[in-house]
Amino acid sequence: MPLFNEFSMPVFHIDGEPVEYEPGEKILSAALRCGKIIPHYCYHPGMSVVATCRMCLVDVVDLGNGRPAPKLQTACSMDAAEGMKVETLNPKVEEGRKLVNEFLLVNHPLDCPICDQSGECTLQDYAFEYGSGKSEMDYSKRVNGWRDIGTFVALERNRCIQCSRCDRFTREITGTNEFGMFNRGHELTVDTYSDRPMTNKFQGNMADICPVGAITEKEFRFKRRAWKLKKNRSICTGCSTGCNITIEHDRNEIFRLKPHENQNVNKWWLCDEGRLTYRMMNERKTRIHQPLGRVDGKLEAISWEEAYAAIAERVGDMSPLPEEVLALTDTHASNEELFLLQKLLKDIFSAENIFCPLPKWEQSESEFFINTLITTDKTPNRAGALALKIKGDATSAKLKKAIEAELKVVFVLGNPFEAEVEVLEKIKKAQLVVHLGTFHNSWNDIADVVLPGQYYSEKEGTFTNKDQRVQATEVAVQALRRTRPEWRILADLSSALGQESSYGSSADVFNVMTKQVKAFSGLSYAEICGSGKELTQRTKDSGMKVVKAQT
Repeated sequence: MPLFNEFSMPVFHIDGEPVEYEPGEKILSAALRCGKIIPHYCYHPGMSVVATCRMCLVDVVDLGNGRPAPKLQTACSMDAAEGMKVETLNPKVEEGRKLVNEFLLVNHPLDCPICDQSGECTLQDYAFEYGSGKSEMDYSKRVNGWRDIGTFVALERNRCIQCSRCDRFTREITGTNEFGMFNRGHELTVDTYSDRPMTNKFQGNMADICPVGAITEKEFRFKRRAWKLKKNRSICTGCSTGCNITIEHDRNEIFRLKPHENQNVNKWWLCDEGRLTYRMMNERKTRIHQPLGRVDGKLEAISWEEAYAAIAERVGDMSPLPEEVLALTDTHASNEELFLLQKLLKDIFSAENIFCPLPKWEQSESEFFINTLITTDKTPNRAGALALKIKGDATSAKLKKAIEAELKVVFVLGNPFEAEVEVLEKIKKAQLVVHLGTFHNSWNDIADVVLPGQYYSEKEGTFTNKDQRVQATEVAVQALRRTRPEWRILADLSSALGQESSYGSSADVFNVMTKQVKAFSGLSYAEICGSGKELTQRTKDSGMKVVKAQT
């Protein structure tokens, strides 16, 4: 017997292999954490244990006291114990799983060829892996009618296996209690109460957690087979929470966004509003497709080289003073883009007049975590702008004071202050206005040069969320041929204006920023590409107001 325990936590055994567990942890939870496969339907780590599906049956041959359990046990509901021995692959367990799987398929329509869940259906996978391939039942199946249960999801009750995940979700996660299980025995079904459709803002999560095709997203219905979708990890830019997501796409078209688990940000969840931002990723009609220059009062297509040369020539002719140069940006720009815009003004013009809109915003407070995910700040990088000390306030008073001076050169990144008519009119009088952006907007109407950028799903970058956690995006789809990421445009523009740069990637820019900006010091690009990392020096956001969440 060894003189010391090489494990830091208590240990039990699954199929002869040691597995560590925390006191009070269930067999299934410990097994999944250690990479052991035990099939299950009803268990979800974010919700209560109900053990209704019975698919996670295991044989406990030693309860830790030398005695076996009298029958097969559900791994999701049984506590692990020191010295316990569990078998998941013996004939007794295999027979139990076959019987459970056969029972769950008694009323299932077996309509896999027309089911949206096909290809990512747990029932389909387990029927193939653990099923018997036959059924002793020969009577007619129970049939339920179609039900419209909500604005975002569709319910096909005939496919339901009564795992109760959807019911528990509205009770325990959203607190809206809109969904329930009705009737008993053969007639057991899931539905909304009193024929009222759901109205909560997190319905898409019910489709995510449904292990079969009973609840599916209306937005994705019949659009693409799941096995054709490629997946890239990213973050949602719909608000300042920065929920972790996977962008799912095929043939350079994005079909849906799904939440990616990050316990420090959004756990397993994503709001419906965030899911719908995929539409903007596919937008082409309002995109800026190529560089544009104003010739005789009209914007015409030009090359990148012509654009840079024209800007450099105009700036050289004007020789503007620091107070005659201004930069405006929105907080949809990444940390790297904000840093390079700030650096451009400082290194080329010795100017610090860079502004962004910083309106007041509200953060929800609720006993249900999921309600805190939605904020009224609909930009992903307000905290990044604050960390970089970019100027701004709720009423744009500082900017209005700055534009009173006679301006010669103005750089506009994105679509800032789009509702400020006074600002637009003042900027219009500047001798040179350069707009860097992804979509056509009101700044195009007054810009002398328009440089086409890329959407966040087409480029790499980092964003700082409301909790000041820096997170990264990766390239999901191919960008339009004549567009460039904004960090590269700003780097090339600096070179054209006489300040050489050697940035080969967004990561290079980030690593330089960590050396020059105190708030980002100590971070590295490699560290934040997983679940992100908080800023080493936090900044205060005076524009935030905490309010009670409305369910």
